[in-house]
Amino acid sequence: MWGYLLAGFVIMWLLQFYLTARQMKHYQMTVRRMSNREGGYLGVGVEKKKLGSGTVLVLVTNEEGIVEECRVMNGVTVFAKFKNHHKFTGKHISSLYDEKWKNPLNMAIEKIKQQMNTATTV
Repeated sequence: MWGYLLAGFVIMWLLQFYLTARQMKHYQMTVRRMSNREGGYLGVGVEKKKLGSGTVLVLVTNEEGIVEECRVMNGVTVFAKFKNHHKFTGKHISSLYDEKWKNPLNMAIEKIKQQMNTATTV
């Protein structure tokens, strides 16, 4: 009896490890694909919650700060995937606001602003 329980636990643990690795590969591939642009800036914002769904938001802007692409991954499980989010496309980063994704959106905007500041000072 204990052998089956232990074997089931090991199988579930290995499955969790595999699915987490798959999700990380999907994350890296998405960010790499979004960063392969001639010009502009990329910002990633993350919100982790102890209970509830976490959020990863990726923004790509042009040199003027206009959003060209936005993807959001939101969920509790390793099955969460990035989805296109067109609400912000075509808007300037200074005018973006969303109560649902407030923290990751602000984090991504701050990273883009930092990149803009270092680009102008160099």
